[in-house]
Amino acid sequence: MSQFVRVSARHQRLLILSLGLLALVAAHGMALIYRIQPGVSLWFPPSGVAIALSFWFGLDGIILTGIASFLMAPVWGLHGWERFIGVIDIVEPLVAWLLYRRFWKGSLTFHSLKDAAIFTLTVPLFASSSLAVFGSLGWVAIGKMPAAHLTDSITHWWLGNAIGIMGFTPTILLVLTPYLQSWGWLSRCPTANSASPTFRLPTCRPLLLEVTTILFLCISIASVTVSEVSINTNTDFRFQQLSFLSFIPVMWAATRFGVSTGMLVSTFSILITLFSYLVVYPNAILLPNFPVQPEVLHVHKLSLLVQSIVTLLVGVAITERAKIQVELAIEKFRIGEYQERAEMSEKLIKLNDSLRETNIRLEESNREKDKLLKAEKALRNRLSNILESMTDAFIAVNQDWQITYANQQAAKIKGVTPESMLAQNYWQQWPGMQGTEFEREYLRAIAQLIPVHFEALYPSQNMWLEIHAYPFEDGLGIFFRDITARKQAEVELENLLFREQSARSEAEKANRIKDEFIAVLSHELRTPLNPILGWVTLLRRRKYDDEKLTHGLETIERNAKLQIQLIEDLLDVSRIQQRKIILNLQPVNLIDILHASLDTVYLAVEAKRMQIQKMICVDTAWVKGDAERLQQIVCNLLSNAIKFTPNSGAKVEIILERVDTFAQIQIQDNGQGISPEFLPFVFDSFRQADGTITRQFGGLGLGLAIVRHLTELHGGIVEVESRGEGMGATFTVRLPLMLDFMPKNQPISTIDEVINLAGLHVLVVDDDLDTGKFLTVILEQFGAKVTAIASGSRALEFLANNTADLLLSDIGMPGIDGYTLIRLIRALPPEQGSNIPAIALTAYAGEINQKQALEAGFQIHLVKPVQQEQLIGAIAQILVNLH
Repeated sequence: MSQFVRVSARHQRLLILSLGLLALVAAHGMALIYRIQPGVSLWFPPSGVAIALSFWFGLDGIILTGIASFLMAPVWGLHGWERFIGVIDIVEPLVAWLLYRRFWKGSLTFHSLKDAAIFTLTVPLFASSSLAVFGSLGWVAIGKMPAAHLTDSITHWWLGNAIGIMGFTPTILLVLTPYLQSWGWLSRCPTANSASPTFRLPTCRPLLLEVTTILFLCISIASVTVSEVSINTNTDFRFQQLSFLSFIPVMWAATRFGVSTGMLVSTFSILITLFSYLVVYPNAILLPNFPVQPEVLHVHKLSLLVQSIVTLLVGVAITERAKIQVELAIEKFRIGEYQERAEMSEKLIKLNDSLRETNIRLEESNREKDKLLKAEKALRNRLSNILESMTDAFIAVNQDWQITYANQQAAKIKGVTPESMLAQNYWQQWPGMQGTEFEREYLRAIAQLIPVHFEALYPSQNMWLEIHAYPFEDGLGIFFRDITARKQAEVELENLLFREQSARSEAEKANRIKDEFIAVLSHELRTPLNPILGWVTLLRRRKYDDEKLTHGLETIERNAKLQIQLIEDLLDVSRIQQRKIILNLQPVNLIDILHASLDTVYLAVEAKRMQIQKMICVDTAWVKGDAERLQQIVCNLLSNAIKFTPNSGAKVEIILERVDTFAQIQIQDNGQGISPEFLPFVFDSFRQADGTITRQFGGLGLGLAIVRHLTELHGGIVEVESRGEGMGATFTVRLPLMLDFMPKNQPISTIDEVINLAGLHVLVVDDDLDTGKFLTVILEQFGAKVTAIASGSRALEFLANNTADLLLSDIGMPGIDGYTLIRLIRALPPEQGSNIPAIALTAYAGEINQKQALEAGFQIHLVKPVQQEQLIGAIAQILVNLH
């Protein structure tokens, strides 16, 4: 493009005139498609191109119009000497050029609303109507048109040319004129503003979405309008109500982005409307006349013409208003400077008066001469300092962050001239400010329409700036000064203090979160363990012969005990991180670990109707480790895969194979996956990909951290891979093999004990229904009568009307908790059960919880999950103490 622009002036003229001739010929071809009668088209684009060429090149453009019309006359039905009738087309650009450019000195880029109004009156109205009259008379004169059709011909001719002008000429002038002038292909008008409007596409995503919406509305309205025309050609013109809807997108574009974008959208609206006619009437190009009746098109054409005229006027008005506002802001600043100078002048006058008095006193007494001279020098220094402090740098930017004004002080800080900063992007002039406090504060000032004051470091020049930013309607005014010398020591001191305070705050927060996490986790995990372990013991006492049932019971019991151990491990998570955990190391077959782990998660798999594919590629895989800890590793990984895998199409694979001297366990899923940003933090404690209170998946962020610590304690490694969110994840655990180990069989032992509680009435209070059922069944099996109640209030109602021999109550319950319940019972009269023996059965396991339970009125404090023998023993103990 740079080589293309630097051609000689003569070649430039010849080249652009040749391009203009080609454009006129192409425009004639477009007009032929929409011909509605001899010599008349639905719209006439050559008029728009001809007007633009005549405005640019004067008589050359007008002559070029006549040549193009003469060349294209045969395709309009003019042959031989009749071709000279086509030269009448020069009337339109000639009239427009004489009136708009020569008489009224109109601008090529419509710098004022006056230019736009004059253009609208002279070109699409007067010039087009002149050509319509002369052209129609010419066709009548040569016998190509009956005189009876003269009135209709003039109307159609004028509307087609007017739409062709308003659809092309303003857009061509607004978009191309500034570039042709900047390249030197056109001379600048002496009245033109140096800041001529140029077309710029929106660059940020919201503005691109806005432009896309505008174009979509243009296409939709054009399609609906034309389809309405095609369906209701013989009706009462219902499309007339829809055609004016096109004002919405073009007015939106004109008021939002200015006259250039508004006219581009208006041109696009006209083009897409005409293209829609071709879509509805695909054979129109092959017909001698356009298939829609001209009268039906009158209203639609007039709507498009009015739309273009209004868009031009509104767009120019909006653009002109923006310029005026910037000039007013600059003028306001200048007025402020004049006022400050006036104030300083007044101070200077007062100072001069003071000096005059001083001189008088000096004449009166030579002894005060030196003192007065010092006072005069001090006053002059003070005045100089005041003047220096008032010279702040100032920059004004518009909504597109283009610099519209910069004073000498701002240019001095940048080391450039003020002129070189104008029309430049602010962020390019100050690289490194985007994404920092500068951008955030500027945007806040614009969004909230409030002035902002802040101090910030500009890293690119290692410079501290003090900023005062004041928003105005179409931009932002920025006052700033260099305060680097003053801020360096302050910033260093503040950074040191901030880092110390931040470190202390983070440490305190981490300790508090960890303590709260351990307390809540202990309560939430202990509560469901009690019915699990109790039901296992109960079922084993029934002596079932079914081996599968026995195997299932052993699995439930083993994993319930494993969960109890897990609670203890989580309570000691700090010791795990300090590598103080003690492992019970012994030979373990990983195949058994995998089977046991799959049995543990069986219910979760069944609940989600998932598929777990097991691939064991070795006969044995003996490693030296703690069996419970190894099963904990596998269970945690399986639970993680199940939790983050959707129900539909869920699939989890577990693979055991040998890799060199290691046993490798891989657990793959096709579930939620892990984002690349969170992948490095997967195995960190208390870290979750979604930590908000609205997250979809629960958990406390310790499962995978424990997996990593336990794997490393066994001398292994754990890794994770994921291609991203929604792409699943693969966890890999490698443990060193015991290559020469030979296994031995291990005996299995069971415990059985029977105690009789016949005649004992036990009141069980627990909001967990499973725990209440379990306690009811187990106590009734030992001969006791049990009443299970789910709340403290209902327990008080029961004791008011009934008696019981023993109270077995939970602590953490909604409404009335266990502590409040036992206090209320102890306050009852003796005949209503105030002396009833009471056992607290709770998941709160700390020493402070035990102390609170005993102080509240319980005799014994038991921790969930409680084993059957422990529960019966506590009941026996409390009954013995009563006797």
